[in-house]
Amino acid sequence: MPQLVPSKFLLLFLVAVSVFGFVLVPFLVLQPNLQVDSSSFRRPFVGALYSIVCVLGIVAVFYPSKCRLVFQKPNASPVSIKVSTSSVGFSGHHPNCEKFSANRITIRGKAFCSACSGLLFGAIASIVGIVLFSLGFLGMEAGSLWILAGGDVLMVVGLAQVKLGGYIKMAMNALFVVGSCISLVVTDLVGQNLLIDLYVLGLIIYILWLRISLSEWNNKRICMECRHCI
Repeated sequence: MPQLVPSKFLLLFLVAVSVFGFVLVPFLVLQPNLQVDSSSFRRPFVGALYSIVCVLGIVAVFYPSKCRLVFQKPNASPVSIKVSTSSVGFSGHHPNCEKFSANRITIRGKAFCSACSGLLFGAIASIVGIVLFSLGFLGMEAGSLWILAGGDVLMVVGLAQVKLGGYIKMAMNALFVVGSCISLVVTDLVGQNLLIDLYVLGLIIYILWLRISLSEWNNKRICMECRHCI
């Protein structure tokens, strides 16, 4: 059986990097020599960048053409990929195979991808939250670092959605996105520093990429072990 790329070891290492990145955030915002950025454009600028990420995620939910390229034989030629993917029925962004049934939810007889549905709901809620943040409706309260930790935990734990299914998978993906919004907002409220905000935003993009990589790795693993329809 061909080796999966990336390997399990590499994925575990990438997860460890994300955990270390989040652990570093409280130390950055609490450093005594931190320069406070009081400019009025900081929040709207950070909010706009985060909103762009959410909007791109929403667009990807409705145009998941890349999903089909995941379900293919390793080292397959472009022609064979086209034939194999077109010969397999897809429902809820996944092949009509019982091994992928956990990745779908059914609403009024129509199948939807549970992960994408969760990401969609989470992105909508996060856009609302980031807009309120950008307009100055959110302020720092006691225990903000615990809230920051909670957002970080939601993101890291959200990576485990790859092993879940159904509505639980949908909820985990929604909380994954909401957790990213919480982490960014609280980081700004506590640190009030543009560079740290950008660091957290970059960390969010990184862990989102990691979440996608984990899903692709799991989907390829399922198909390589099954090999029934492709």
